[in-house]
Amino acid sequence: MVLEELTERLKNVYREMEKEKFDCFIVSSEENIWYLTNITYKPEERPFFIVIAPNEKPTLIVPKLEEEHMKKGVLDCEVRAYWEYPAPEGERWHDILLDHIKKYHRIGIETHVRADILHMLDSKEIIQSPLIDELRKIKSPYEINKIRFSSYYAVKAMEKIVNSAYLGQSVLEPFTLSRPIQQELIKRKEYDPITTSLLTVLWPAPISAMPHAIPNLNDKIPLGPNIAMSYFRINGYASECERTLFLGVPTQDDIDHFRHMMTARRLALNTVKPGVRTADVDYAAKNYLVQKGYKENLLHRTGHGIGLGNHEAPFMAEGSDDVLQENMVISIEPGIYLPGVGGFRHSDTILITKNGYEILTPYPVELKNLKIKKPRLLKKLKGKMIQKALNL
Repeated sequence: MVLEELTERLKNVYREMEKEKFDCFIVSSEENIWYLTNITYKPEERPFFIVIAPNEKPTLIVPKLEEEHMKKGVLDCEVRAYWEYPAPEGERWHDILLDHIKKYHRIGIETHVRADILHMLDSKEIIQSPLIDELRKIKSPYEINKIRFSSYYAVKAMEKIVNSAYLGQSVLEPFTLSRPIQQELIKRKEYDPITTSLLTVLWPAPISAMPHAIPNLNDKIPLGPNIAMSYFRINGYASECERTLFLGVPTQDDIDHFRHMMTARRLALNTVKPGVRTADVDYAAKNYLVQKGYKENLLHRTGHGIGLGNHEAPFMAEGSDDVLQENMVISIEPGIYLPGVGGFRHSDTILITKNGYEILTPYPVELKNLKIKKPRLLKKLKGKMIQKALNL
């Protein structure tokens, strides 16, 4: 199945190369090399390349350290190695790469490529192209199944976060909830440690008003609004599920903010179907929130693509030229952020279908399911023991 998938991806690359009249195409980003070869590795400072040319085997150019590892890939590739980074003249990565591509004239290369790589190739006709990124926007049935699998565990993790939360919980405790999922994946032999990342967090108010802020390890979970996140990548395929959570009875203001966030979410979802501009999806949510007086409380676009990365094209953002197509996978996550109060945001992993969409992370979204009124004394007792052990 993996070989069939990789073979089809390579055929798609050849097809697009022919349209662009590329003699060869150079890929250097870790995700895109993985997309084309299914080989897991960590590049560190040493650059990796795959050079694709019609009627030839793809060629991997890699550090000597990884040469044998790369030969064990599923896809039939030629492997050429350079010595190290840095290395003596004649044994450097660019010596090997330039020697390999000297017979080609019109050469395509990724748009997101290191500046030093472009500099070393300036003697050739190099055309930057988002060719691979464009292909990655549309998911194959194989990829959709992998994202479904990842989404299943993202929902399972969200359930763990919500069911274990209590007033006064340490911010550290939700991080531990990904461990049982890791153990389950290992038991199922569905765990690649290089391409798997499992993040479960509960961002406390009012820090939840800063989506990318990091709380102090001594912080405790208050009433809310707190933002719960299961942010996963399992064996190379991402998913995310986020919910706004209250540990008690929210104030009337909180209820109103939550309601407006939910309305913006619904308006965005109502636009989602093939043929719709992603900018229009963003506008539907953003325009509503601006009209309701939240212009200064918006910090980001309405969503983004999900696939090999948790953030990739297409982007649900005004200014984007992307158009939704069947079998794209995106997030929808309009958010309201009130300094000193907190954030209000749900996020879901969503598949674009023939006539609309399917939510792959169907955890409850209504406020009645996200208000925890019970004191959860046993969980609190266990949490106090953990906090004492950690000296929190």
